[in-house]
Amino acid sequence: MDNTQFLSLITRYLNEPFLEEFVEYYLAEGVDRIFVLYDVDSTIPINDSVKNNANVTIINSYNFKKRQNMDVNTVYSKIRKEFKWNILVDCDEFITSTDPTHTLRQELSVTYKNVDCVKIPWVMMSSGGLDRDPSSILQNLTSRWDHDLKHPHPENWIKGRCRYNEIEVKCISKCGAFTKLGLHSPDKPKQRFICVESIRNKPTELNSFYKNLREKDIANAGLLCYHYRIFSKESAQRKLLNNKLEGYRLCNLHKLLQSDYSDKEEMFMRNKSIAQFGHK
Repeated sequence: MDNTQFLSLITRYLNEPFLEEFVEYYLAEGVDRIFVLYDVDSTIPINDSVKNNANVTIINSYNFKKRQNMDVNTVYSKIRKEFKWNILVDCDEFITSTDPTHTLRQELSVTYKNVDCVKIPWVMMSSGGLDRDPSSILQNLTSRWDHDLKHPHPENWIKGRCRYNEIEVKCISKCGAFTKLGLHSPDKPKQRFICVESIRNKPTELNSFYKNLREKDIANAGLLCYHYRIFSKESAQRKLLNNKLEGYRLCNLHKLLQSDYSDKEEMFMRNKSIAQFGHK
């Protein structure tokens, strides 16, 4: 008898004030279990509703800067034989079907049942100039980059680079096809595999980027990953004070805010969240 569950998710936690919304969203999308790698240096605690959720496993992570990829793969190596599919995303990344009536579980069961990996490009969301964190990022952040535009690159700061020519992806991959995970795409395939991009569902090479994402692509996509990099000016300052990765330092606050573009209105995730959970 096959006891394999369908869909797992691994995420990393360092002072993430919207983990509860993240968990609620992905469980509604059909994820069976969420594994949270909790950085022990976090100063924002995980709330009890997440701690007590039977579908969430919290795992302490030490020396986050040096071990983040190692810790992800320690978890993955233990769970990959228990699940058919896995998602690796950060707590500010929300993957969705562009059909609001379809869950990720439904899409993986039907549209992508015969592939091993789906590469899903970011859509860069914006804080809209908010000073303080909103009550809900999905319902209150409703502006984003226009991906038909080139965005100025803050000098000497690669984190704020223009994404006109290529933009990062996040992947959903079959556990049986890959023995390791990278932070943007799976690694170490066990065999020949099929990887498709989620815009036209066409075969593509396995890497961390989608080239030349445009508004017409977003309009015609199958799956998208809405990336809420900055929630507010408050969150930008917190990110730079607490983030352990290179390039995130408080002296770069003006560069981070400079690269938070509110080019156009984006209501899809707000409307979807309200339909799923009501007004927050």
